[in-house]
Amino acid sequence: MMSAATGGAGLDIDEVFSTYLYDGNGSTQTITNDIDLDGEGGMVWIKSRTSTTTAFIFDTERGATTSVTPSDSNPEESSGTTLTSFNSDGFSNSSSAKVNG
Repeated sequence: MMSAATGGAGLDIDEVFSTYLYDGNGSTQTITNDIDLDGEGGMVWIKSRTSTTTAFIFDTERGATTSVTPSDSNPEESSGTTLTSFNSDGFSNSSSAKVNG
């Protein structure tokens, strides 16, 4: 259990962290992982397990359409073709092969 800075009740790890494997479908898709990214904020890390493409990291500070790609020489990329939103129970992604191939 994580302690709150003010000494109040802490959060359980499953309220702030989730590993979720999904199959890309080449179409738009909503991923439900029960993490409140819309209200509480957070980060999404997407990486294909079947190709050598780079990982994409999205956070609620930059917004759903800006990713960080840690293995690129120009790591921050703004694009409207990746995630479409952070939701109260996960996130939604676009049909882009980057996140849904």
